Amino acid sequence: MKEKKEKFKELEPDKKRFIVIIFAIVLILLFITVITSIFLTSENNNSEKTLGNLNNKGFATKKGNKVYITNSFINTGKDAKKGIYEVSSDNKTKLICEYEYVKSINEYKGYLYYIAVSRNENDNYTNQIVKMKPNGSKKTVVVDNLEMQSIGDDSLNISDNWIYYLNDEYKIEKVKTNGEKRQQIADEEISYFQVTDGYIYYTTRDNEFKRMKKDGSKIQEIQKGIDTFQVKSNNVYYLSNSNSHLMKLNLKSNEEIEIIGKSIVKFNIYGSKIYYATSETEGQEQAIYKANIDGKKEQKITDLKSENNNICIAGDWIYYTDEIENSPFYYTVYRIRTNGKDKQAINDI
Repeated sequence: MKEKKEKFKELEPDKKRFIVIIFAIVLILLFITVITSIFLTSENNNSEKTLGNLNNKGFATKKGNKVYITNSFINTGKDAKKGIYEVSSDNKTKLICEYEYVKSINEYKGYLYYIAVSRNENDNYTNQIVKMKPNGSKKTVVVDNLEMQSIGDDSLNISDNWIYYLNDEYKIEKVKTNGEKRQQIADEEISYFQVTDGYIYYTTRDNEFKRMKKDGSKIQEIQKGIDTFQVKSNNVYYLSNSNSHLMKLNLKSNEEIEIIGKSIVKFNIYGSKIYYATSETEGQEQAIYKANIDGKKEQKITDLKSENNNICIAGDWIYYTDEIENSPFYYTVYRIRTNGKDKQAINDI
């Protein structure tokens, strides 16, 4: 080492300067590579974790230590306003914005994006795609007067600064997150879609499961008979049309296997776990369970009173809908830790 330092001292000033500059450039490039890798990994993880929630109406998403939920699709029997609520870690709630209906809440690059329905001054309903800061500030209508057949059939996915959604003809459109370059990218009528890993996976109204590139090119039919699904890595997880058991289809080998042999109402894959709600058919309990991604090590999380459930995961909490205690008519949002502890109704919604 001493010999190398002495050789460096003997170099001419210009050569020393050149070596220092090259060394500095290498360090900067390494720093940029590490930061970019961290950012992209975070983006991909956020996207992956959002997909399972979007399968469940997208009624909850997490940002920092706060969770943002909507109560607009359940009848709570209370006078609480409909809209988006902020839920703190100690279960305190605050109304962020008011709408009659909100669906598909996405968190992307510091903003919440969602589909909203509200009543205007003429007592007509207006469908919009909206973005805002999690505290309710900087609210912007990205797409106004959005024509949709039914908000119940619609979904919102965000990827690479594009918003993907269905129009009133059940066809996929996309628009930049700043509202520019709105365009239709496919001619097929679609029931449900999901954007992940450079593709749009979707089910057609003719009961076909397909995928295409995000610009609408390279359409590929994969299989028929897939309804509710979630793509993770090279696998498609879906509920069988025949018995509602959870199946896995490998996109490379076309191998198809049963993962969970129970009648399932809803499921949500989050990280390496599957969370799912079962019905009372086949003599089984009506409850929320979790299992490993291969279906093993099943654990019961909590009992359910109804099959009208949606399951969203936010950090180490499961947010889900179920009947209010001692009431067959009203519902609320509950949360419980992913280990099955600390069940509680969300306050004041």
